[in-house]
Amino acid sequence: MDDEKPVKRSPALLKTGALWVVLAIVLAISMILSIRFGSVSVSTGELLSEIHHYISTGEMGNGSSSMILWQIRIPRTIFAALTGMGLALSGLALQTMTRNDLADPYVLGVSSGASTGAVAAIIWGWFGFLGGYSVSAGAFLGAALSTAIVILCSGKSTSPIRLILVGMGISALFSSLTMMIIYGARHEAQVRSAMFWLLGSLSGMQWKDLSLVALVVFLMALALTAVKRDLDLLLLGEGEAQFLGMNLKRFQLFLILITSLVVAFLVSKAGIIGFVGLITPHLARGLCGVSHGRMIAFSSVLGALVMVWADVFSRALFAPEEIPIGVLTCIVGAPIFLWIVTHRYGEGT
Repeated sequence: MDDEKPVKRSPALLKTGALWVVLAIVLAISMILSIRFGSVSVSTGELLSEIHHYISTGEMGNGSSSMILWQIRIPRTIFAALTGMGLALSGLALQTMTRNDLADPYVLGVSSGASTGAVAAIIWGWFGFLGGYSVSAGAFLGAALSTAIVILCSGKSTSPIRLILVGMGISALFSSLTMMIIYGARHEAQVRSAMFWLLGSLSGMQWKDLSLVALVVFLMALALTAVKRDLDLLLLGEGEAQFLGMNLKRFQLFLILITSLVVAFLVSKAGIIGFVGLITPHLARGLCGVSHGRMIAFSSVLGALVMVWADVFSRALFAPEEIPIGVLTCIVGAPIFLWIVTHRYGEGT
């Protein structure tokens, strides 16, 4: 209509936008501060001097601190943020698809399935024709298979307890298969590497690896943003979504594929990192509500923030030794998971 007035943004929406900006600034500051921590201490003065030198000349310095910062810690910190974003978005997609806020790649066994495929690719040589992408291919196959089994076993039930139990069973199954594969390895070095990798590690990330990680994560963010209205419809229930014209099976298959792809790729690079995909969507809902347009943005920033600080503590708590980052996320995430189960769901659920 010609006489319609332009819609004004509500104060609540402006407040939500301002909060997201604040979180983004906090994330940027956290990433800069996190670079200081590790087996070798780098002072704030040295850090600022290195950043100033790079901005002024476009080249990194020649000292040992410069090499540690630019070749080891900065790529690792960026990778931590990207990993947190990917896991958070995967958790959000799974929670929406199952209409269950306890869903998470770790809880549902998706990460365990990915680890089985990745370990099989490493030790048995699966997908060797793909070269450097063989581990990612194996992880994707395992993640997709475990996700499909969880959905088939859960059926049409909306019970969160049933979903959790199915996920626990699938996780136990694939974890056992992974241990069997590792037990059959011929080289002790493979066993040690696989065991540390299964607990999660961000070490060894290089600049050349970051571009593909960033591409996968940002493509998922764009894909979820493109279907945010359909994600909102899923919250109404399967019947309502189909009544409004959604092809439910096709949309669920789409979510399974992109979630499995991202989780598999991150697991192939960082190992199993649990509960990040569970915690961050909950935090995002508390801050911005249930609209997926805002949830995607908030979950991404919060996931990155959680992973950056988890990486800091993994390096700093027992320096110079490093704690597997998956251990820390489970220590923090497991109590939160138990709190959600005991407070959000009664005995009759």
